[in-house]
Amino acid sequence: MKSSESPSNDAVSEVSAWVLRIGVVLSTLVMLLGIALTFSRGRISVARIKSDPFNYHPSAIWAGILRGEGKSIVEAGIYLLLFTPIMRVFASFLVFAFHDRDRVYAIITIIVFLLTLAGLLWIG
Repeated sequence: MKSSESPSNDAVSEVSAWVLRIGVVLSTLVMLLGIALTFSRGRISVARIKSDPFNYHPSAIWAGILRGEGKSIVEAGIYLLLFTPIMRVFASFLVFAFHDRDRVYAIITIIVFLLTLAGLLWIG
């Protein structure tokens, strides 16, 4: 351990690394499932996939998933990938709040989490 690192830095780094790994793997698997479903049904061409816009509204994506649309599943995988770093911030909040019991960092981290989440869901 470097002299500038503390056990808190190790905990945050470890948790962050796991959240990022799990998020990337999970989003990749979801996107691959959507691609496989799309092409297994044979109803859509690659040219159409390239030209169709991304439907970023969560309600529309959810409705498409319920209908079994591969494109909506791919879009959900993209959302998972976008949420991965946001979940990393939330995991850091949990480490600061419960492992380190550092209120200042916990408050700052939860504010960053809420602002980022709000920006992704409501502003974007």
